[in-house]
Amino acid sequence: MPISNALIQATPRNALLGGLSDFLAQSYSPERTQHMQGIAKFLSAPEISRTLDRLSYGEPLTTGAGGLGGTTKFNNDALDAMMAVAPMVGPGAKAVGQGAMMAGRAGERLAEKVVPQIMERGGLPAEMLGAMGQNTQSMAIKPVGAFDPRFDNRALEKLKLGSMTTDIVPTQAAAKPAVSLADFEGRPFITSMSDRTAAGGNLIGINDVKFNRPVELKGGQDFMFNNPGQVWASAQNPVNAIMKQANEIKSVTGQNPLFLPWRMAPTGGDFAAMTGESMLAYADSAMNKAQKKLLDKSIKQYIPEWAGVSSPQSVDQFRGAPDQVRKALKGMMDVNFRNSGGLNIGQARLSIADPAQLMAPDAGVMNVGEIFSGQPMVMQSGHPSYPRGVPGQGLGVLSEDRNIFELMPEVARARGIANPTMPGQTDIRALQMKPYSGVITNELLKKLGY
Repeated sequence: MPISNALIQATPRNALLGGLSDFLAQSYSPERTQHMQGIAKFLSAPEISRTLDRLSYGEPLTTGAGGLGGTTKFNNDALDAMMAVAPMVGPGAKAVGQGAMMAGRAGERLAEKVVPQIMERGGLPAEMLGAMGQNTQSMAIKPVGAFDPRFDNRALEKLKLGSMTTDIVPTQAAAKPAVSLADFEGRPFITSMSDRTAAGGNLIGINDVKFNRPVELKGGQDFMFNNPGQVWASAQNPVNAIMKQANEIKSVTGQNPLFLPWRMAPTGGDFAAMTGESMLAYADSAMNKAQKKLLDKSIKQYIPEWAGVSSPQSVDQFRGAPDQVRKALKGMMDVNFRNSGGLNIGQARLSIADPAQLMAPDAGVMNVGEIFSGQPMVMQSGHPSYPRGVPGQGLGVLSEDRNIFELMPEVARARGIANPTMPGQTDIRALQMKPYSGVITNELLKKLGY
């Protein structure tokens, strides 16, 4: 039976304010020189960036009630940002403002004098203050929908999944046109397995825990829409096998083959580092010092050089560990820390899953891409878990539900699959051994009702 789940969706972000926030954040990032970082911080870039970021998500920059009046008080970042972007209201206004901010209520009294002048001048500072006064809130995420119970088979742990919410910030709006199999009559195709992980966003929080560092969502099925020039990513040997088959198909047919990835089980995303990264990011933000100390001690049994869950190095250290080490580490965190400030493995799986695939059937075909035959392998795919890329592009999302065995009737007959829409798990596992191929013929389309 489907399990009730909280809607996993992105918190809307204002593109203009968000873009300005991200641009300013680059000015004081660790990649910049210390001199550059110092100048940016002197100009209050961090405070302005954080303020714009909160505004971009509709979060209030004040406490209390009554907009800019009544019992409302600005938070420190908002006050500093306001003074930084304000027109000079008198000699040394910036310095005076920052000193007043440190003085608490004195800063609020100074703001009362500055606000009217900022609003009168207009522009970005006035827009920022106007948004503060609205005291807007992020859109509520309410429990709706369902998920496959195999995300976590344990009865008690399912209860946690059922009430879970996630906060995801889209990183790009990829074009994903609706297509039909009938659009590709006569085209050859290659298929390979795909996990259910999401792509094109950053996971920045789970439930009421806001992450100190985001988890990049790289996919997954939608990888082909978020990485121009690539249709797929994997290890070198699987990519070699796909490219070899694609070149052979083009030499015979004269056409680039389509790429039709089929869907794995809900646990299929466990190999991707994102699953463990979400557990680590949650622990870093939710655990107290004592819990973190115990967690770090435990992780060092698996990664001896572990720098600590709150260290920026921890993500690369986890990604660089062998799969068996990552798997054991996630199991340890699930068993020992899921009730001590951490997530369970099911929550981690669900937090990085594509919402469109929470209840989708195994071996289903969802996206259609095209492989660029004859081009070299992409040596740096940009995916932390799958380093090599298959050159190509995403073409669209199927408007109809199809199982991969429906498109390969010869394979279905050879395996004795009576109903290609409902293959057995042994049949699906057999597809993992190598990439398969076929052709979307007129006869096939007719049998499928087109």
